Amino acid sequence: MYVRQMQIQDFLKTIEKNPFRHNCVADFAKENIRTSKEGIWGAVVRHLTPARLTTAWRMSEDPLMMIAGVGYAATEVRDRSFELQNEALNNLRGNRKLTKAKMGDALSALKPTVDQTKVIAGILYALKQIQTVCYDEETKTVWTVPEDLRAWSRGQKTLWVDSRCENMLEWPETMVMNSGRCSEVLSMSLGRWISDREEEGWKIDWPIAEGTFDEIKAKVNARGIVPKAAEFGAKVKKDDWARCLGRMEAVEHLGL
Repeated sequence: MYVRQMQIQDFLKTIEKNPFRHNCVADFAKENIRTSKEGIWGAVVRHLTPARLTTAWRMSEDPLMMIAGVGYAATEVRDRSFELQNEALNNLRGNRKLTKAKMGDALSALKPTVDQTKVIAGILYALKQIQTVCYDEETKTVWTVPEDLRAWSRGQKTLWVDSRCENMLEWPETMVMNSGRCSEVLSMSLGRWISDREEEGWKIDWPIAEGTFDEIKAKVNARGIVPKAAEFGAKVKKDDWARCLGRMEAVEHLGL
């Protein structure tokens, strides 16, 4: 008992020597969140440390990730990646793109490759219904999960990250007015973003429609569109018609 009292007294003396003993941890506020100096396309840029898609996922789920130190972020990403791996191995089977080996390698990698990031994006989509947009400003390319833009859902959470997963984008929300009332909160439309990027010369992987040549041709003609050959001067083939229809269907689905 005496020893315990001495320990308590020493502890109290230590507290008295702390110049910050009367200070409290500040309340969480968006003003405290670390961001980059500049945004792009009207979005706020958040730095990702560690540079992983799972970091973006945790930042979208846990507000502390926005202001916490590197140690907390690294531990949180590691622990949640391990939990996600166990969940994936128990629930995702029979998928050639998400094999046990690929999922394990992707979620345990210190610096995931592009292919491993796509695997992680596939896992998040399959288990958490979270979509991913990954952009590369240097090569002007973009890939998405789901890959088929005709399967895109505007109502699902979406992670926007750069190709190295060093930054994520956070879009300001806007209120939609309906009969004088704010009825819906919307963020960036993927369709609008893709349309802007395509005008800038970005390569967009539009889906390719399936079906017989006659079926595809009929659907394209019904829309009053004339497809072009992949190569200038070449004859328009079935693949050209299928690519044309796939793009039109994606454009209609995204509301462009």
